[in-house]
Amino acid sequence: MLTWGDVRRWDPAAIGAVADALNDGCTRIIAANDDVESMTRVPGWLGEAAIAASTRGESLTSTLEQLVAEAAAVRRGAHEVQIALDRIVAFVRETDELASRNGLRIGSGGEITSSGGPSEPRVMTELADRIEQILRRATDVDADFAAILHRALRGEITEQGGGTLAQAADTGAAQSGLSIIGPPENGSPGDNKAWWDSLSDTAKVALLQGNPGLVGNLDGIPATDRDAANRAVLASEIARLQGDPKVKGLEAIARRLDQPEPRAFLLGLNTGGDGKAIVSAGNPDTATNVATYVPGTGSELARIGGDLNRSDKMWAVATTAGSPSTAVITWLGYDAPNEITDAASEKYADGGKAALAGFQDGLRETHQGPPSHNTVLGHSYGTTVVGHAARDGGLAADELVFVASPGVGAHDVSELHLDGVDQGEVGKHVHATVAEHDMINLANLEIAGYDLVLGQDPTDAGFGGQVFTSAPGTDGFGGYSQEAHSEYWEDNNPSLTNLGQIIAGLPTT
Repeated sequence: MLTWGDVRRWDPAAIGAVADALNDGCTRIIAANDDVESMTRVPGWLGEAAIAASTRGESLTSTLEQLVAEAAAVRRGAHEVQIALDRIVAFVRETDELASRNGLRIGSGGEITSSGGPSEPRVMTELADRIEQILRRATDVDADFAAILHRALRGEITEQGGGTLAQAADTGAAQSGLSIIGPPENGSPGDNKAWWDSLSDTAKVALLQGNPGLVGNLDGIPATDRDAANRAVLASEIARLQGDPKVKGLEAIARRLDQPEPRAFLLGLNTGGDGKAIVSAGNPDTATNVATYVPGTGSELARIGGDLNRSDKMWAVATTAGSPSTAVITWLGYDAPNEITDAASEKYADGGKAALAGFQDGLRETHQGPPSHNTVLGHSYGTTVVGHAARDGGLAADELVFVASPGVGAHDVSELHLDGVDQGEVGKHVHATVAEHDMINLANLEIAGYDLVLGQDPTDAGFGGQVFTSAPGTDGFGGYSQEAHSEYWEDNNPSLTNLGQIIAGLPTT
């Protein structure tokens, strides 16, 4: 049985050295095989001696293939275990530091003792939980690596025959990992989380390295793991799509990921079609206040830089308003209308509503500690997506915000549903604004009392929500302009301050 002292002494670099040594060994074996072939296959050499040499050479090659396959299996296993150990050792160090800051010490056997200072029962409980979790994860990693070593020593890792030594190495590496069952088909975020939690750290590392595309877009997977998977995909897609307009957006994401404050997490990426991406400013799994921002018409991967900037501004104003920890997510997880003429159709909202609802459910599943205060915010046609999701099944959110909406698919707040909010109280949790000179006002005109296409304007008094202030915006022809439609995030616009208030769970003006 592993102890705290055992894990505290673990050295991931030593395992990495094993992987490096095995890699060097494989290289030397492959070179030696070339020598064997040159000695036993001499052109024009015939007779019994030639046959004997050839037979002996084939036997040696077969032996070398087996050695290479086994060494490659252990090499890959050692590399994956090193990464898993890095994560565990970092967690051990953080836990020891938490104990020390609170006047406590963790002994080699995992016992928690006081070093003389005051200590809180809450901290004692958290430390005990951490110790139990770390030792369980460490035992899983230890068992995984032991199984790989046993398979190699028992000769259960075999080269399939008929190939080169390089192919033998590939075969061994492919057989090195433990059998990993994939996620449930069409699973809910809860199903995905249960599957991920059932995997050992080594198995998770193997999937993140070997099949990042499988993990990165699954709702219910923790933000740190989705981020690790999608960063690998991002790098390969930037290289693959050079010359494609989407690279501009991918590079904007890469630059945002490099910025330190707040740390960004890449929670989804798909370069098909116009492209999709989900980027969070701050960790939604640990933040007290979490907002999901859904952009509108014309949004696509190539143009995501502006939306990332808006999310950063909302993070800043929510933090300034007093939010103790915040995450603001740019959710470009649907196919948005490309042109204003396309935005008269509800099909884009109906196409994106299930994905948005699933993402919100996933945020609830992976959040650590008490439930966060969650806001879902749409701009322009993004409000239509949010409205359809809240109308047709509900959203796991505490607040809805509609900015410059052409209609949300509902005639009043009674048609919208928020998980955990009493239906009679929904109107207090639905917020809307529109600038006086915003051209979207033209889409919200009524003809003989008939609401045009997408539903009631959520800023109308009859809708039943909370209307907050925005600046009038740039004036234009007939009193309306396209510029006013995008000015809600300007630094001097009270709408930006109000968005921060809502995200932070505070009153608006």
